[in-house]
Amino acid sequence: MNRLKKFTILVSSVLTLSAHTITVAPAVLAEEVDPAYGAENGFDLINLSKDKPKVAPVEARNTPNRIATSLTKEPTTSMAFNWYTTDKMDGAIVKVSKSDDMSDAKEFKANIEAVTSEYAERDENGYYIYSAAKVDDEGNLITNDKGEPAEIVGYFTDEQITRDNTQWTADGSKDQDGKIAHLGLVDVKEHIYKATADGLEADTQYYYQVGSADGGFSEVGSFRTAGKAGQEFQFIHYTDTQNAYWNANVNNEAAYGADTVNHALEIAPEADFALHTGDFVETAQVEDEWVDNLDMSQAANLNLPHVYTPGNHDEYTVRWNDEKDLTAFNEHTNVPITNEAVSGGSYYSFDYNGAHFVVLNTNDNKADKKDNPEAGAIGKAQMEWAKKDIKKAKENGANWIVMAYHKPVYSASYHALQDEDVQVVREQMVQVADELGVDIVLQGHDHNLTRTKSLTYTPDNFAYGQIEDTQKETIDGVEYHVNPKGVTYVIPNTSGTKTYDAIYQKGADHVAKVRPKLDWMTDKDTDLRNSLFDIAARPENSPKFAFNHDNYRQSAVQNFASYTVSEDKFLIEFYQVSGDLHNGEERTVELINSYGIVKK
Repeated sequence: MNRLKKFTILVSSVLTLSAHTITVAPAVLAEEVDPAYGAENGFDLINLSKDKPKVAPVEARNTPNRIATSLTKEPTTSMAFNWYTTDKMDGAIVKVSKSDDMSDAKEFKANIEAVTSEYAERDENGYYIYSAAKVDDEGNLITNDKGEPAEIVGYFTDEQITRDNTQWTADGSKDQDGKIAHLGLVDVKEHIYKATADGLEADTQYYYQVGSADGGFSEVGSFRTAGKAGQEFQFIHYTDTQNAYWNANVNNEAAYGADTVNHALEIAPEADFALHTGDFVETAQVEDEWVDNLDMSQAANLNLPHVYTPGNHDEYTVRWNDEKDLTAFNEHTNVPITNEAVSGGSYYSFDYNGAHFVVLNTNDNKADKKDNPEAGAIGKAQMEWAKKDIKKAKENGANWIVMAYHKPVYSASYHALQDEDVQVVREQMVQVADELGVDIVLQGHDHNLTRTKSLTYTPDNFAYGQIEDTQKETIDGVEYHVNPKGVTYVIPNTSGTKTYDAIYQKGADHVAKVRPKLDWMTDKDTDLRNSLFDIAARPENSPKFAFNHDNYRQSAVQNFASYTVSEDKFLIEFYQVSGDLHNGEERTVELINSYGIVKK
């Protein structure tokens, strides 16, 4: 047997050590590289080179970039801003004016923090540089006493990869077990700017710029402060942009996320804000993904403040199953932090025109003997805070309670019933939402289109939910729940390219095949699960769904939801955006479903 066949080169999102630890020097480079190595290991277009391509320097960027504008705890009178530059720009400010010519602007000083960002090693043309390293007979990486690859076989870049090589994207999204090629990371010192404009007037249109005299200012953006209770407002909900670095030069996923938001603004040009339910990026440690995500969406984001919700990928490192990056989410956003709790994100709440929003952090799953002994997705302190917060909001007369978090308790795919940290708290989350009068829960994580019927808590089945027999009424051609006591749970598919199958619709045998951990389910169980949904759809019809729960990460179908909220009505509209962005197809958007809740 050719000994080179013993090496594995399954490329994945996970894993590498920093550039200062992944070097050729401490490793032993194979004397020869078989040019057919890539083809023999399932990658028809990959040939390895003995010499590592020269790593290009990361260019300095001192004009404000990665700009994120986000709602505060007091959106009637304030707005928060976050941006980056490479070098420190003293005198950094946010300028806020009631005029789009920025006349008579008020200035708000920014706090500056130096950080070390980790960028992927790339060649001079921007292609990612990978090294193939030796693994043992079980496919585990062989390392030296420093934890570095013991033997590097050769190098390649993603210049060789095309969208036709679907194994690249498929294995890249799931084989996170060490059987991979390695990506080096380069440390770059950068600076983060956080500023809050406060003392603003309610229900007022404002214009703003972020930056400094030395580094320059951003283009003019805009936002509107919240108004009085009962005043109608509109917001956009999208989720799981989850753009991956290894796909950036193959089938750029951040471009689809940006295009989805652009179409959402065409449909809802008066939207007051967007709510993203997590997984902005695939690998939080790799700064290239944040750059791609935030900068590609900058034109829309400048005029669309966000409510940011942390997702599990927003704390993943390239060795995702080891340490987590607990601060990346809060470094790239300027969201409120409650109880000084930062753990892959934060949790917070705010009132908007009489509606109360509660944003939870399902990355709160770090084992703690006192607060979280079973490592549940939400710890005791956060759960108790949420209960008290909602009770207080109800006492203060909130007309709607909206809860948002990433990891779902109801979805048409597998996460809600399989994630171990969710199982610890799933019953409690359903019970709390029901008993405290939450109206709607906005979720992410499972990349398909989900909307439940009005559900109330029950301890009598594994789903912990039963369908409420509500009165229905048609208003302006849309069917509404009338005075429901239960809760509606929503996932608007994904704004990225990775989609999931609605697996329960195919019965228990299929569920066990694609998710073996759910082999306890019977057809009676899958029937029960399916019965809870008004919508449980997979917008993309991928051939991979025949044998797996996810696609080839190449979907050209994305979704978002638009919500219109008044004192007594909550309208839910699902939109679908279709078209191959990278092959020049025209992207079209259509309304595919409307539903609502009305209180009388």
